[in-house]
Amino acid sequence: MSTLVGRVLTALGRVYDPCSVVAAAPVSIVDMGLVTGIEVDARGRLVIELRTTSPLCTLVACLARATEEQVRRVPGVSTVEVRIDASQLWTEKDLSPDGRERLQARRRRSALEVPVAPRQWQRTARPPIA
Repeated sequence: MSTLVGRVLTALGRVYDPCSVVAAAPVSIVDMGLVTGIEVDARGRLVIELRTTSPLCTLVACLARATEEQVRRVPGVSTVEVRIDASQLWTEKDLSPDGRERLQARRRRSALEVPVAPRQWQRTARPPIA
């Protein structure tokens, strides 16, 4: 791996998936498995390919902008183009071990904060539909 690509990956590690931030478990786009490709030429021109966690992601523009802003700061980068890779669907299998642990830890904390009984939704009384 070239040193420039290594520095780019470090910068991408400072870009967080917006939904994970809202869930109080910030996970970088690298650990989420959202970076599907990095191309760099001898002049420092980069193309970064990202996928979203959902085809209906409404924050894709924010994600692309944050990616571009972080990578543009890397010494040796002359231009950055972010492309959305709609050909690859994201699944939890794409998480890095660190990303997986961070999200699992948040789920454990949530379960302690708001306990939910198994199949609780079936026992909840519902008002009659008028």
